Amino acid sequence: MNSYYHNTIGQFLLESDDQIIGKLTNQISHDYFQQLSSQNISWANFIENVKQEFANLVQLKPVASGWSILLEYKIPRIAKRIDMVIIANDLIFVIEYKDSVGSFDNSYKRQLEDYCLDLRDFHKESFNKTIVPILYMAEGHANNTKRESNLTDPIKPVIYTNTGDFASSIYHAFQSYCNPAVDSINPTKWNNSDYNPTPTIVQAAQSLFAGQGVENITKSHADSQNLTTTTDTILNAINRAKSNSEKLICFVTGVPGAGKTLVGLNIVHKEELFEENKTLAAYFSGNGPLIKVLREALTRDKYDTEKAIAKKRGSKTPVKEDIKRKVNTHIQNLHNFISDLYRSEKAPPEKIAVFDEAQRCWNAEHFYNKNNGNKNRNPNALIIRKSEPHLLLDIMDRHRDWAVMVALVGGGQEINTGEAGIGEWGRVVSTHFPHWKVMVSPELLQGDDSVAGNKLFKSTPSNVEIKTTEDLHLKVSQRSYKAKSLSAWINAVLRNEPFEAKSIIQPLLKDFPVVLTRNLDTAKDWLRTKQSGTRRIGLISSSGALRLKPYGLNVKESMDEPKWFLNKPEDVRSSYFLEIPATEFAIQGLEIGWSGLCWDLDLRRNDGQWDFKKFVGTKWNNVNKEDDRLYTLNKYRVLLSRAREGMIIWIPDGSADPLYGKKEDYDAVAEYLTNCGLETI
Repeated sequence: MNSYYHNTIGQFLLESDDQIIGKLTNQISHDYFQQLSSQNISWANFIENVKQEFANLVQLKPVASGWSILLEYKIPRIAKRIDMVIIANDLIFVIEYKDSVGSFDNSYKRQLEDYCLDLRDFHKESFNKTIVPILYMAEGHANNTKRESNLTDPIKPVIYTNTGDFASSIYHAFQSYCNPAVDSINPTKWNNSDYNPTPTIVQAAQSLFAGQGVENITKSHADSQNLTTTTDTILNAINRAKSNSEKLICFVTGVPGAGKTLVGLNIVHKEELFEENKTLAAYFSGNGPLIKVLREALTRDKYDTEKAIAKKRGSKTPVKEDIKRKVNTHIQNLHNFISDLYRSEKAPPEKIAVFDEAQRCWNAEHFYNKNNGNKNRNPNALIIRKSEPHLLLDIMDRHRDWAVMVALVGGGQEINTGEAGIGEWGRVVSTHFPHWKVMVSPELLQGDDSVAGNKLFKSTPSNVEIKTTEDLHLKVSQRSYKAKSLSAWINAVLRNEPFEAKSIIQPLLKDFPVVLTRNLDTAKDWLRTKQSGTRRIGLISSSGALRLKPYGLNVKESMDEPKWFLNKPEDVRSSYFLEIPATEFAIQGLEIGWSGLCWDLDLRRNDGQWDFKKFVGTKWNNVNKEDDRLYTLNKYRVLLSRAREGMIIWIPDGSADPLYGKKEDYDAVAEYLTNCGLETI
């Protein structure tokens, strides 16, 4: 059972307060022993207040004595517990209790909405059931007439109540929402229901760092074993390499949002890969914003947890910088790793290196130019003409016995000059490191849609031992859990196949809204109506969208990525304010709940085909290099795949910039996306 206490309201009223607290204490002691003292005080006040209200409720509605209540219902993904759930016929009341006085805080509302959203989306027995959120502040100033909720059916608007009004609030909500034609919910089945969460990468990283395994924090609706199977396959391969003193590189592929980063982080945090309290593995990425966001998220989460524990125990408050240093050893910047270790000629401390977005590693020319250009600012810059895959294999090959590299491969997401693509890894292995064994998914050898047609090898080398396994391919999107075929639609759009795109998107729109608008205010209003709990909304755009400036959006404006992705809705620097768009560089590898994609004329239509432009000085110039055109397509591939729940695409109407943003050019893009199945609002 997922709750710490389960009974009917009638039986709850008959039990003594001590009996109820005893049952709760017995359950919580297994997980949260240090919280017992303060928790008992809270329960005592809660039970006293609730008993009084339930007695009033039974007088108003005698059948309520048979309704079920569940106290401290666990929400595994976010490691939280719902204070109380009431199962009343076909209704699920979700109650957040605050033993305090004063006004209702928005943070309480967001917490309660998060619980309801999690039940709606991930709790099997709550599917399509009516959920009624109630914020119960013991001595709060309840006022439901002036408050609105962005939640829609089956989640009802938040009810604000207090001691004295709680019973009548439940009664009136039941009268309003109960449907006698609908079967009653079985409370025992509900309490034992499967819970199948799909966390964001930040939530997953926090859970993994706190000691939960991937199997405990995520299950895909379509394939609950996908992530666990891939993780286990890699762990078994690591153990074989260690036993046989072998060098091995594993290539993991998957559809966009399938959880490749999650698999990598899971590997890094596996207890069996620790020796003498030190991990043998580390996670590396060349994606600077991703590294900054993950490090800050983990540091904040760990600091808040340890500070709360210290406060309860009366012990010394933790030092945030100490926690940050620990986090940084697990999650490292790829470019710094190369620069720091290449000259030393020593083997790195890590025996297992997980490289995220491996296809984005720099080619030899770009690595040379980048470091040569920085030599005045950094006299220690490594000036050498080798690609990053070559340098990384050089470093890891220094281990005399065994070493494992795990390369996480995204499809068609090379978005910047000098990104080598996955083929560079295959070339380096076959040319310079044929003694490294290779494990790879068939998709990466064949070049299917999930990797945008890219292949590890142009032709299969005869000098490398290669093992293929489907277990290294993640087939199910964790990000877009409501839209499993979204990546196929995106590929069809970018391949200039509107009829195919329309046939793919139509079945998805009910569960994963994608709409078009020509008005920025409409886009912002649409996003605000979708926002609830802490599910993030935000504007995103191509870094080449330079003529959005007349509409008030400057893609060159500097942004603090951790604050944009992590701060609360009240913070003007957060994504919620819809003021600063995140470009493909800031958001690649991350995701938000609802995205507003701001489309400019760097990718436009011409004679029924995609046309590529770059704004320089006072005009749009043609993009002639094939690689640069590919980067532009990939930018939009990244942007189109960042939303977890839905997306609105804003295409300007040309009114604010008639000289550089002509109406007919924007109209052509809008017409094409309409042909791809989108409705304009």
